Amino acid sequence: MRTDFFLYLAQSTLTVSIFALVYRLFFCRLTHFQWNRVYLVGSLLLSLVIPLFPLPELVGPDAVSEAAPRLNRVLSGLPTDAFRTGAQTDPAAFPGEFSGFILLAVYLVGCLYKTGRFCQNLKAIFKLIRTSRKRESGSYYSVYGQSDLPTFSFLRYVFLHAGNRSLAEEEQNLILEHELVHVRQRHTIDLLFFEITGILFWFNPLMAYLKFSIRQVHEYIVDQSMTRDRSHVKTYGYLLLKLTTQMAAAPLLNTFSNRSVFQRIQMFTQTPSSPMKKLTFLIILPFLALTIVLCSFFQPTATRQSRHLKAEKPVKGTPIGRIRWKGNTVHSTDELNKALGVRKGDLYDKEDFKKRLFSVVGPTVTSLYMDQGYLFFNIDVNEKRVGPVVDLELTVFEGKPVSIGNVTVKGSRKVARKTILDLIAIRSGDLFSSSKLIRSQRALAESGYFNPKEIGINPVPAADGKTVDLEYVVVEK
Repeated sequence: MRTDFFLYLAQSTLTVSIFALVYRLFFCRLTHFQWNRVYLVGSLLLSLVIPLFPLPELVGPDAVSEAAPRLNRVLSGLPTDAFRTGAQTDPAAFPGEFSGFILLAVYLVGCLYKTGRFCQNLKAIFKLIRTSRKRESGSYYSVYGQSDLPTFSFLRYVFLHAGNRSLAEEEQNLILEHELVHVRQRHTIDLLFFEITGILFWFNPLMAYLKFSIRQVHEYIVDQSMTRDRSHVKTYGYLLLKLTTQMAAAPLLNTFSNRSVFQRIQMFTQTPSSPMKKLTFLIILPFLALTIVLCSFFQPTATRQSRHLKAEKPVKGTPIGRIRWKGNTVHSTDELNKALGVRKGDLYDKEDFKKRLFSVVGPTVTSLYMDQGYLFFNIDVNEKRVGPVVDLELTVFEGKPVSIGNVTVKGSRKVARKTILDLIAIRSGDLFSSSKLIRSQRALAESGYFNPKEIGINPVPAADGKTVDLEYVVVEK
């Protein structure tokens, strides 16, 4: 679960980075501001959604399909009975797992800090709503007077700074109309979305750029609306300059004037982009395809290989009545049932059931344990026929977690050992992981140095059962 979450963050961060780069290179100077707004909001939404969907497998499965049966055969011959009893060791105590918990803790601390600041800003705004004096209201807005912050809008509320009273009546009307455009176009919803997403991706510096960009686009949209009548351009521009000395506002607010005022004046006084420039937005299509391709490489091997296992269920057999687990302490019954992929009423076929239990590829029960170091894990299946159905009692013998001992390579003469070890995803001292073994075998197959169908892994358990040596067998091309 923790690995899947970090994988999701990695895929989303990659997607956000690509979309932000595309905006900076191709779209930020266009005056099609509403299109830019749709792009910024839509691309961030896609960055959150794309990693949640099954992505096409864009790399050949040969290495994994060759590795899985060979690894299954080797592991099936290990002496599981010797480790059916004894105290369980927490896998989190091993360095690889411990570092994962540390990373998660750092991430959560960052999220809590960002959430605290976000809530603090919201609290300050709603306090201002309660304590400020209402001046007027309409069907979709309310106007308040205050002196704590520069003129700004939030949701349907407009807060006029007390210092605006010294301005001419025409200037005051322009300021109010400016903020009402923000209200009508619901710009605050965009800002809230970007702030909440920024909490999840607080570690990504490009989120700050995207938040700045969406605020900038909001101002461009309003400036464009306010200067549609060209007779107001000069007055409006002078007014922006006059109010640049107002204090900075909170990140959730749309303010009339801010530090980028000179860019705003440049944008609403320059020649508008031609309608044909909208075709530039088609450039996102190849980058979207690139994003999907890159994200597909981040998918765990088990996720890619599990689709066939989930889809292929037996078409004949005896209906399953009840599934009962015994002896499991590391994983809950719900976790094991999810990994098994079988439920009450499904047809029971011994061969299919065996594959779901003992295959090391995919989210099977065996891979669930072996990815956490339980190399000597085993299951006894007890079938009991009850009328037209069969009840299954699954007794789990978890054993103890095993770490990696020596990692050696056999059969390589031309390729340096260091080069090979750099391709391998598992190191001496790591917790044993079947998915890492298959991933490292895949990396060796795709390196181009070796025959992909002749790459083998030989696990050699130590006599004390605490470590296992790995021997990679390769045949150079």
